[in-house]
Amino acid sequence: MIESIRCPNCGSIAERHHLAYLAQVKTQCEECDYLLVMCTRSGHVLESYAPGLPSPRPLQPIATRLASLPQRQSNNSRVRDIATVSV
Repeated sequence: MIESIRCPNCGSIAERHHLAYLAQVKTQCEECDYLLVMCTRSGHVLESYAPGLPSPRPLQPIATRLASLPQRQSNNSRVRDIATVSV
């Protein structure tokens, strides 16, 4: 028996094959190449593949800028601010 379901990985229409003669259930999606084969007797996963999904927008690098700070006067000579980081 073949049943249409939503892919648990990407949400597209996928197929679930109930293979009684092998005691297996096979779920596959052609959109994202998802695959899951389970044993119906034990519930163990026999084979699986779930690729990552692409990001909805390209990732942009984080820009940083260092800026000098004026030296502050303090009684403790070990405490000094030398720069700030802006992101």
